[in-house]
Amino acid sequence: MYIEEAFVSHIKTNVTQKLYPDELPQNTVLPAIVYMKISDVKEHSLTGQYALERPVFQFTSFAFKKSEARDLMELLKTALCDFQGTMSGVYIQKIEMQNELSNLETSSDGTTRVYTEIAEFEFVYERV
Repeated sequence: MYIEEAFVSHIKTNVTQKLYPDELPQNTVLPAIVYMKISDVKEHSLTGQYALERPVFQFTSFAFKKSEARDLMELLKTALCDFQGTMSGVYIQKIEMQNELSNLETSSDGTTRVYTEIAEFEFVYERV
Protein backbone atom coordinates (compact mmCIF):
# COMPACT_ATOMS: atom_id res chain seq x y z
CA MET A 1 0.00 0.00 0.00
CA TYR A 2 1.21 3.50 -0.82
CA ILE A 3 1.50 6.07 1.98
CA GLU A 4 -1.08 8.25 0.20
CA GLU A 5 -3.66 5.46 0.35
CA ALA A 6 -2.98 5.01 4.07
CA PHE A 7 -3.36 8.65 5.07
CA VAL A 8 -6.32 9.25 2.74
CA SER A 9 -8.20 6.44 4.46
CA HIS A 10 -7.18 7.76 7.89
CA ILE A 11 -8.23 11.35 7.12
CA LYS A 12 -11.52 10.35 5.50
CA THR A 13 -12.35 8.30 8.60
CA ASN A 14 -11.23 10.89 11.18
CA VAL A 15 -11.51 14.34 9.59
CA THR A 16 -13.50 14.75 6.35
CA GLN A 17 -14.62 12.91 3.23
CA LYS A 18 -13.81 16.03 1.19
CA LEU A 19 -10.14 15.23 0.57
CA TYR A 20 -8.66 15.61 -2.91
CA PRO A 21 -5.23 15.11 -4.51
CA ASP A 22 -3.48 18.11 -6.10
CA GLU A 23 -6.43 20.48 -6.69
CA LEU A 24 -10.06 21.10 -5.80
CA PRO A 25 -12.48 19.62 -8.32
CA GLN A 26 -14.73 22.23 -9.93
CA ASN A 27 -17.91 23.03 -7.96
CA THR A 28 -16.63 21.40 -4.74
CA VAL A 29 -18.73 22.41 -1.76
CA LEU A 30 -16.42 23.97 0.85
CA PRO A 31 -14.89 23.39 3.34
CA ALA A 32 -12.55 20.81 1.83
CA ILE A 33 -8.89 19.72 1.92
CA VAL A 34 -6.38 19.26 -0.91
CA TYR A 35 -3.07 17.42 -0.50
CA MET A 36 0.05 17.14 -2.64
CA LYS A 37 3.53 15.69 -2.27
CA ILE A 38 6.08 18.51 -2.12
CA SER A 39 9.26 16.58 -1.32
CA ASP A 40 10.53 13.02 -1.23
CA VAL A 41 14.30 12.96 -0.79
CA LYS A 42 15.72 9.43 -1.01
CA GLU A 43 18.65 8.23 1.08
CA HIS A 44 21.13 5.73 -0.30
CA SER A 45 24.07 3.64 0.84
CA LEU A 46 26.65 1.94 -1.35
CA THR A 47 24.32 -1.05 -1.63
CA GLY A 48 21.17 0.85 -2.63
CA GLN A 49 18.29 2.95 -1.40
CA TYR A 50 17.24 2.69 2.24
CA ALA A 51 13.74 1.41 2.98
CA LEU A 52 13.12 4.38 5.29
CA GLU A 53 11.00 6.99 3.50
CA ARG A 54 10.44 10.61 4.56
CA PRO A 55 8.09 12.31 2.09
CA VAL A 56 6.61 15.70 2.90
CA PHE A 57 2.99 16.38 1.99
CA GLN A 58 1.24 19.73 1.99
CA PHE A 59 -2.41 19.89 3.08
CA THR A 60 -4.55 22.94 2.37
CA SER A 61 -7.98 23.49 3.89
CA PHE A 62 -10.30 25.74 1.88
CA ALA A 63 -13.39 27.53 3.24
CA PHE A 64 -15.43 30.68 2.74
CA LYS A 65 -14.94 31.63 6.42
CA LYS A 66 -11.54 31.86 8.07
CA SER A 67 -12.85 30.07 11.17
CA GLU A 68 -14.06 27.11 9.06
CA ALA A 69 -10.68 26.76 7.30
CA ARG A 70 -8.89 26.96 10.65
CA ASP A 71 -11.25 24.49 12.36
CA LEU A 72 -10.83 21.94 9.56
CA MET A 73 -7.04 22.30 9.74
CA GLU A 74 -7.16 21.80 13.51
CA LEU A 75 -9.01 18.51 12.98
CA LEU A 76 -6.37 17.46 10.46
CA LYS A 77 -3.53 18.40 12.81
CA THR A 78 -5.16 16.39 15.61
CA ALA A 79 -5.37 13.36 13.29
CA LEU A 80 -1.79 13.61 11.97
CA CYS A 81 0.55 15.51 14.34
CA ASP A 82 3.00 13.15 16.06
CA PHE A 83 1.03 10.09 14.92
CA GLN A 84 2.88 6.82 15.52
CA GLY A 85 1.53 3.38 14.72
CA THR A 86 -0.22 1.52 11.95
CA MET A 87 -2.28 3.46 9.45
CA SER A 88 -4.24 1.24 7.05
CA GLY A 89 -1.54 -1.44 7.15
CA VAL A 90 1.45 0.94 6.89
CA TYR A 91 3.59 1.27 10.02
CA ILE A 92 4.30 4.96 10.58
CA GLN A 93 7.31 5.73 12.77
CA LYS A 94 6.18 9.35 13.11
CA ILE A 95 4.31 12.12 11.36
CA GLU A 96 5.82 15.49 12.12
CA MET A 97 4.35 18.87 11.23
CA GLN A 98 7.03 20.96 9.51
CA ASN A 99 5.34 24.25 8.65
CA GLU A 100 2.01 26.07 8.59
CA LEU A 101 0.61 29.30 7.23
CA SER A 102 -2.63 31.08 6.32
CA ASN A 103 -3.73 32.73 3.12
CA LEU A 104 -6.67 34.51 1.50
CA GLU A 105 -7.49 34.06 -2.18
CA THR A 106 -9.82 36.48 -3.94
CA SER A 107 -11.40 35.94 -7.36
CA SER A 108 -10.34 38.32 -10.14
CA ASP A 109 -13.67 40.15 -9.94
CA GLY A 110 -13.36 40.45 -6.14
CA THR A 111 -16.67 38.73 -5.43
CA THR A 112 -15.39 35.44 -4.00
CA ARG A 113 -12.99 35.13 -1.09
CA VAL A 114 -11.61 31.76 -0.04
CA TYR A 115 -9.57 31.34 3.13
CA THR A 116 -6.89 28.70 3.29
CA GLU A 117 -4.89 27.12 6.07
CA ILE A 118 -1.79 25.24 4.94
CA ALA A 119 0.27 22.66 6.83
CA GLU A 120 3.20 20.51 5.76
CA PHE A 121 3.78 17.10 7.33
CA GLU A 122 6.76 14.75 7.06
CA PHE A 123 5.75 11.08 7.08
CA VAL A 124 8.50 8.80 8.38
CA TYR A 125 7.85 5.15 7.53
CA GLU A 126 9.56 2.08 6.17
CA ARG A 127 8.67 1.08 2.62
CA VAL A 128 7.84 -2.61 2.27
